[in-house]
Amino acid sequence: MKSQLAKWGIPSVISIVAVVYLSRIIDFDSVRAHLTPRAAGILVAALVLYCAWCLLIEAITLRRLLHTSSSDFTLLTAARVKAASYLLGIVHYALGAATLSLLLKRRAGVGLAQSAGVVMLIIMFDLGMVLSLVVVGATLISETQVELRFGLIFALIAFIAGGLALLRAPFSLGPLDRIRDLELFHTARTVATRDLFELAVLRLLFVMGFELIGWAALYGFEIEVPFGALLVNFSGVAMVGMLPAVAGIGPSQIAMVEFFKAYGTAESLLACSVSLGAGMIAMRALIGIVFAREFSREAYDAAWDSDALSEE
Repeated sequence: MKSQLAKWGIPSVISIVAVVYLSRIIDFDSVRAHLTPRAAGILVAALVLYCAWCLLIEAITLRRLLHTSSSDFTLLTAARVKAASYLLGIVHYALGAATLSLLLKRRAGVGLAQSAGVVMLIIMFDLGMVLSLVVVGATLISETQVELRFGLIFALIAFIAGGLALLRAPFSLGPLDRIRDLELFHTARTVATRDLFELAVLRLLFVMGFELIGWAALYGFEIEVPFGALLVNFSGVAMVGMLPAVAGIGPSQIAMVEFFKAYGTAESLLACSVSLGAGMIAMRALIGIVFAREFSREAYDAAWDSDALSEE
């Protein structure tokens, strides 16, 4: 019972608190005035392209990292597995990642620890690419509304790269070998170097897709943002969106308003963020239900079993 409360209740509470906060500082009548047919048309077209692009990148990534696990784990199966995890990811990011690990275990024929390791490796590469784009964006602009702490950013990048290097080091780490040999790190240890470079390129393309959907949404709402500032600020929105809130609703909107307040009114930014978030939820739910119906049902049933994600 406590597990279910934490899994479903905490994200809901965080989203509600954030929405209440926004309702106290922003005129929602003005927000509705920014929801124009032009903005909707641009956003819908961008979302269709974005979701198709991301699902393709995700499928190629999973297939590349698990290509030796099972001959039945085809590119199409990988895409459907990822699509099925979208529905639980709507609740919050961590639950979507846990569900993906479980589905990979069942469909790719690997242990749960290894499948979780694959998901963790992808997340670490994504974080590294997001942080790298923040650095790139900051070099393109002379000033930014976000306070950049480059020491922390470079430390995080170095931590990710150094951790991967140690896992793959051709020498003993002494007592740390027991940790390195865990099944959780199997893929990071054994995947071919060429595949790692391909993974880096794939995740860069994936993260750039996210940045571009942000640019399209802002353009649709007539908010002009320099490309460097987009990379810096929308990366910040992405990281805030990983907080345990329902589909990032609430914290993401607060981040959008705060990070881009130099380029648009609070009402236009909130309209943009709400429309983008709602569109993303609708598209991913549709993909999960239509494209991966039986996988989605399996993921949903497992999520309601409080022990499924931890014991299988």
